[in-house]
This record gives sequence, C-alpha cells and structure tokens, in this order.
Amino acid sequence: MSTIYYPESPKNVPLKLTSLPSSYKFKAFLAIVAIVLFFTLYAALVVGLFFLVYYAFIYEVSLINTITILLKIGAIGGSLMLLIFTLKFFFKLKNHKPENRIKLKKEEHKELWSFIDQICKETGAPKPKNIYIDPDVNAYVSYSNIWLSLFLPIKKELTIGLGLTSCLNLSEFKAVVSHEFGHFAQSSMKIGSYINSANTIIHDMIYSRDKWDDILDQWRASDLRLSAAAWAITPLIWIIRQVLALFYQFLNIMYSSLSREMEFNADKVAVSTSGSDAIISALWKLDTGFENWNNTINNAFLASKKKVFVKNLYLHNNLALERNKEELNTKLENLPVDKRGGKTFFTNSEVSKANMYLSHPPNDKREHNAKVPFVACIEDTRSPWLLFNNNNEELQETMTALIHEKYINKTPEEFSEATVFENFIVQEQIGKELAEEYLNTFQDRFLHIEEEKVLLSKAENGTSKTIESLKTELVALMKPVQEIDLLIEKVVKISEGTAKETSFKYKEKEFNKKTVQEGYIFLIQEKEKIFNDSFKEWDIDFCASHLAIAKKEAKDAELLKIYKQHAVISEIYRDIVATKNTIFNELNDLQARTDVEQNTVTSFGNRIKDLHFNLNDTLSKIDKIEFKQLPNIDDITEFKEAIIDTGKFDRKPGLIFENGEFNNIANELEAAVFNCQRVEQKNIALILMFHKSLFDVKNI
Repeated sequence: MSTIYYPESPKNVPLKLTSLPSSYKFKAFLAIVAIVLFFTLYAALVVGLFFLVYYAFIYEVSLINTITILLKIGAIGGSLMLLIFTLKFFFKLKNHKPENRIKLKKEEHKELWSFIDQICKETGAPKPKNIYIDPDVNAYVSYSNIWLSLFLPIKKELTIGLGLTSCLNLSEFKAVVSHEFGHFAQSSMKIGSYINSANTIIHDMIYSRDKWDDILDQWRASDLRLSAAAWAITPLIWIIRQVLALFYQFLNIMYSSLSREMEFNADKVAVSTSGSDAIISALWKLDTGFENWNNTINNAFLASKKKVFVKNLYLHNNLALERNKEELNTKLENLPVDKRGGKTFFTNSEVSKANMYLSHPPNDKREHNAKVPFVACIEDTRSPWLLFNNNNEELQETMTALIHEKYINKTPEEFSEATVFENFIVQEQIGKELAEEYLNTFQDRFLHIEEEKVLLSKAENGTSKTIESLKTELVALMKPVQEIDLLIEKVVKISEGTAKETSFKYKEKEFNKKTVQEGYIFLIQEKEKIFNDSFKEWDIDFCASHLAIAKKEAKDAELLKIYKQHAVISEIYRDIVATKNTIFNELNDLQARTDVEQNTVTSFGNRIKDLHFNLNDTLSKIDKIEFKQLPNIDDITEFKEAIIDTGKFDRKPGLIFENGEFNNIANELEAAVFNCQRVEQKNIALILMFHKSLFDVKNI
C-alpha cells in the first residue's frame, strides 16, 4: 500500500479521544425510543385498519335495502381509503441516487483508494463500497441503498467533491475525509436512516397531495348518499395528520440533538488522524472555497448565454483561488494566537456557508471541541489533486461536461479558449470598486433618474454640488441604512439560534425569537422607506453634478443617453417585479377562499398567462432608445437574452395549473428578476465608469 501521499498522523493522541461521551449515548437512547415509539404507533395503525377493512367486508347486514347497501359500500370504501392512506408511500419508494456523481474505478485511481484504505485502517472504519466524485465543495457518506439499510448490513459509499479538492491542502483534505469516516464508524448512523425513513412516511401522509387526495375530493363532491363515508373519514384523516405532525417534530428534535453529538465525535476522529488544526483550518477555508466555486458556476451559467463554454471549469476555479491566495494567507497569518493551541479561527457562532456543513454545529463550538485537548500534528501543504493519478485534467473535463448537462442545462456546440472565459469574468467585475466608493448605495435600491430638462437645468444654473460634498452627504444618508443592515444580520443569527441575544429593538419596537419573522419584515420595510424618502434629491444632485462636468467636456449628450438607458432598465425591472408580485398576491388570495370553482381557477390561469406574455411589451421598451453597450452585453438582442434565455416571454399552452406550466412561469419570473438586477448593476457600472472618465480627462 502506497503512503507517499498520506500526511503524517499526530504522535501523541489521547487514548480516549474518540470515545463516546455519556451525553452521546443518552441522546442516542432517546432517539431510539422515539423511533420505536413511532414505528409501534404506525404498525398499530396499519394493523387496526386491516382489521377495519376485514370487518367491513365480513359484517353481515341483517336488513337489506338501499340505505344498508349504501352503508355497506361506504364502510368498505372508507376503510380501504384509510388503509391506502397509511400505505401509499410504499408505491413511491425509490432508492434515489444523485445524478451529479461519477463513480471512480479502483484500478484507475489506486493512489486515492490507497489513501482511503489507510484512513479506514487508522480510524477502524469499514471500507466504502464505492467512491464517487461530484462537482462541488462537498464530501459526504451515504448508504448504497437507504431502504435495505433498515434491515440489512448495507455498505456505505463515499462522495468527494472536486471543488473541495481545489481549496484544501493534503492535511486538511485528510481531516475532512476522516470526519466522514468518523460517520462510517458510528453505529448510530443507522438511527439516522430510521428517522429519515420515518420522515418519508410522515411527510407523505401529512404534506403530499396526490391521486389519493384527488379521489377523496371527487368522492366528497358526489351525491351525499354516496359521499357520506368520504365525509366521515375526512376528520379522521385530519386527526391522523395532526398526530403525525407532532411525531414529525418530536423525531427531528431528538435526532437534531443526537446529530450534533455525532458531528462532534466525527471531528474528534478527524483530530485523531490529522491533529486539531487541520479540520478547523479546513472549515475556515471552505467558506472561501464554497463562495469561489459558486462564483465559477454562476459565471459559467452567465457565459453560456453568450454561447461561451470552456472544457475545464476547474482551471478557472483554481485561477480564482490563486488570485485570492495572497489575501487568504494574510488573513491566516493575522489570526490571533489561541491559548488552547494554534490560532483562533472562529470567534462567534456562525455556521459554515458550505452546504456540506450547513446543518452542523456552529464553527466556534466545533473549534473548541477539536482543541480540547489540543493535538499537534505536522501539516502537509501539498495538493489533494496528487491523489488522482495525474489524470486531473481528464476528470475535470468530464465533470465540467456533467455541469453543463445537469447544472446549466445546455450542450456546448463548440468551446472557447480559456482566455475568452477569463475575459468574461473580468467584464463581470467591472465597476464594483467604483460602487464601493459610493458605499454600495446602488446595490439595494433604484437610482432615481430625473427628467432630462430638470437635470440640464441644475447642471446649467450652477447649483450642482461637488463630488466631495456628495460623498459626505451620502455617508450621513447611508448611516441609518447600515444600522438596519447590522440589525438584519443579528435577526438572521437569532433565527438560526447562533446569537447570544434573543431579542432586538428598533424605533421603540421590540421583537423576540417568536416574532423574529415579523421583525425582519419590519426592518426591510423601514429600509425601503428610507431609500424612497431620503435619496431622491441626492440622486438628482449626483446625476446633475456629473452632467455639469460632462457639459464642459462636450460629453453631456452621451451621458444623458446612458441615464436614459438606466431609467428604461429600471422601468423594465420594476414591471417584472410588479408582475411577479401581482401573480403571487392574487394566488394567495385565491387559495385563502373556500368557494373556488374550476372556471375561476381556469380564468385566473388565463390571466397569469396574459400577464406573463405581456411582459414582452415591457421588454420592448429597450427597442425605443439607442442602446449603449454594457459589460458582456453587446446589443439589444443580448440584453433581452440576459433577462430571459429565449429573449422573449412565450405564451404558455393549456391549463397551467394542471400541465405544470405555472411552475415554469414562476421560475421564469424568479430568474428574470435576478437577471434584471444583474443588468441594472451593469448599467450602474457604466454610469460610474463614465463619471470617472470625466475626471480622467480633466486631469490630463
């Protein structure tokens, strides 16, 4: 077995470092009790309903007439419906396998398998049945068959994200994989399988609305003599759902508490193979790696709109990581010394941004757990890519093809040079530094563009302000906005349970954990009110002051065209947001009614189709002006395709609530709003760059 790429393990590991604490065992016991209680209740319910069906069939009717025959049929039908209700999830059982993975052959990746075998030997964990790779900043362990694992000793599988491989060194990679093998070794992982299975059963019975519910609705809508049994079982179904909803919460509270202990124990396993620092420095780097990879995927999606595709996205992800390396190293060097050992990576209870650790305990708690006691270990700074037998490029290109298929949903007809994609990324960043000079004031609000004659009047009559005074005024205007932003951050932490405080106060109104959602909405509304009430005059002065400078350089006509374009883009943006809000507000109103007939639903569906299709009139407003090229958007056609992939809102066919087209409309509108924000920010960048060019000319 090759150990050339296996980092050195710590020399002095405490004997009982990975032993299970009493709190772990107690919480595992409670979780088992919850599972046994649920499955006992569920089995009793099913058995009882079988007897009810049996009794409904064999019960002899002493007096035969129309009423007793209808009652007999109703009893059989009602009991059968109740039984099917408890068993219908069986017809949906599937062993779902992720579609974004590639299985690695052992003979082609001997170094990686050797690395994994060595971790298994060191941790005492069973070897995985298979090793997969997926595109993301990710690593997880799973059963090869979740349902068979309930009854049989099914082997587990390991999935490693190539995005993870890019952002860690070999010691950190070993620590993360060892954490996953800590789960391999945990017999309590099977508890999770039982709870997930119970959740599947309960969720289907409580929340899923399927053919069974349609049949019950149709039965209740029939003649009362035939539908009496349907109405009789309706309250029983409601009671069963309410009881199961309580169990759903109970099971997940029990498992959530155990899951926290399982993660702490898996971290201890990582410490035993890699030392205390490796798993925590990995956790610290993963946030940057996760953001970086998301940016790479987002850029790939946006570039696909211009038919720019590359064979290897990991090349560009690694380039971005390299660009940020110096800044990351500086932050690492400046971290304070930790009296427990090493450096202090986390000082507050934030949860990792990486999806793989979203449900894990807060970072500072994980750091404390990993460093008490502190286990020192030599760091191996080599790249984990060494484990892939020098066919990194082939793997990366295969995975990039999978990303195009599964994430971007496009098949490249041809590929661009790497420099073309890098230039696209550079263009996407244009104007961000200039926006920071203005405290990112345009990020969350619309820049108000006043009528041309008003701007010209202010520019010509000498009442325009200096740029320095504008920036000074902006600092004062942004102060209450920044205070609200800080409060919003606190609100998010309170809702996540990671803040020390449990309440907050704004404008004499106090909100606690129970009213945190109400408080969040209140803060957003207050922020919007400040933007609407306080910034209009500043915006006018901002535009007029630069227009005055442009007029001296004979560039006022050009600047006015850019302002006009921004006004049109903002109008398109507002119209799309308004259409989306109108549709969902009216949908909520309709769902709140109890007297909705099919023709009302059909009529509302047609209204949605009209509102959606009429957005083409909104989009065509850009045709009426002289389009000024934006970064990565060269002309009007690309502008429209930047808003919606096809460049137009197609009328959807048929009954949209029955054929799935409503979901397509909702998704299109959601994407269009996001895309409008991107385009609007690009025009902000164009304005700021033009403004800057005026001063560059003056300084020549």
